[in-house]
Amino acid sequence: MSVIDLGGGVSWVHECFPETDAHIHVSVYLVEAPEGAILLDSGSFHHRQRLSDRITDVTAGRGIGAIVLSHSDYPHSGNIPAFRRDWGDFEIIASCGDPDLQGLPYARRTKIGDVTDVLGRRFVVLDPPLADRNHTTWVYDEASRTLFVADGFGTLHAPGACDIDWGRIPEDGRAEGVHEFHAQTLPWLRYADPERVMGALRTMLERHPPAWIAPIHGPPIAEVDVGRYMADLDNALTRITTGDAAWARPGATRPTEVR
Repeated sequence: MSVIDLGGGVSWVHECFPETDAHIHVSVYLVEAPEGAILLDSGSFHHRQRLSDRITDVTAGRGIGAIVLSHSDYPHSGNIPAFRRDWGDFEIIASCGDPDLQGLPYARRTKIGDVTDVLGRRFVVLDPPLADRNHTTWVYDEASRTLFVADGFGTLHAPGACDIDWGRIPEDGRAEGVHEFHAQTLPWLRYADPERVMGALRTMLERHPPAWIAPIHGPPIAEVDVGRYMADLDNALTRITTGDAAWARPGATRPTEVR
């Protein structure tokens, strides 16, 4: 596992799971704030000790002062009890207005559209166009212009591409990695209107322009690469709804398989 500095006080901390012949990230992000370190999601319990050790090392033993959750599935919230034993009763910012329903009665409530202060750092709470649960939220860090997202914007990647951002993944297979991730993770997309989904995403990115898009289940996407990712995602969504006929669109090319 590695820790990679994205700038602006944001670090990418990641692990991977093997997925057939490719890997899928289960990432968390550390954000330095005036009053302590903030963790975006808690990671999978499978990686608990390695995450705890790495976070302890990066924070010089201080640990974290808050967790901001995207949603409460185990890969996102499963380490909270153990981390509270490690670092005390840090603040938890829930991903919905009723954290009791998520089994987090001690968490702070949030609402879509809120601008919330966490340890002296401001986050905008956003309604995600790509999510696998209806209690999911995305957050935008105004200081670093980082958009933290789950579960959309993921990518399956080859085993040798675990420690690099999306733009440095070899182009051969990259588009297929975007397609396969969304086809497997968000099955409701087969019933969606790709134009409406992409329109909602473009509107969000215009209102909150990201220096980085920071997915939980994929490598970070740099600002310079967002346009290419969006083009791959657009083709992926159309392919999911219409099958391989999507690749007959003008200008579209059929991707190779992830190896």
